[in-house]
Amino acid sequence: MGAGGRDRRGDQTDAGPPGSPEQAVGPGRVPGRWRRLRSRLRGVHRRSAVIGLVLLLAGLTNAVATGAYKWHLHAKAERLRADGVPVRATVTDRRDNVGRGGGTDTVRVWYEYGGVQHDKRILCGSAGGCAEEPPAAMTLWVDPERPAEFVAANGNTDDSVFFLNSWRGIPFGLLGAALGGGFLFAALVPTGMFDRPALAPPRRGRGRDRVRRTRAARRRGKARR
Repeated sequence: MGAGGRDRRGDQTDAGPPGSPEQAVGPGRVPGRWRRLRSRLRGVHRRSAVIGLVLLLAGLTNAVATGAYKWHLHAKAERLRADGVPVRATVTDRRDNVGRGGGTDTVRVWYEYGGVQHDKRILCGSAGGCAEEPPAAMTLWVDPERPAEFVAANGNTDDSVFFLNSWRGIPFGLLGAALGGGFLFAALVPTGMFDRPALAPPRRGRGRDRVRRTRAARRRGKARR
């Protein structure tokens, strides 16, 4: 091995800088442990990016879908109150699931329209459940063209029992999207992106920056000579 980083054949070696893993094992070689560590780090970044993207898309989808479904129920209820036919329905089979991890209170309503009997399970009250025991009978406003669709006197429609019918889906979805965005940001932003740039070393030799001296300093220099 000759001076200047060249071997006997005169080829330039690719040994890394002093103290690097390449320099520690000799020219042209990278230790197996270092290669495995780098591959694992790349795998971790890929997994973090995938997890972040999934959480971001799922959270945004859940928040948007919840808002859209709540708007659909509101518009449907307003339409049926205006154009629906009032029908008296029987309320039975209350299921009190609040506080048991099973969901919200629901009841089953039975009604007859056009000689056909219908029954449907709807929310007992709001998404938080019934504040008191529901009445034995309830008024429904039924769509004359689609008798299976209605809005009840408690404000719930025939499709109110659905997991998207809860305002909690919006904050939970936004929280999941924020968490996924954090994973994605940490995986994709290169390390050191926000570090302060290093100061350039002073130039030496020809063309280096010269310090301008005052006239008094030049006179003192001439006097010393």
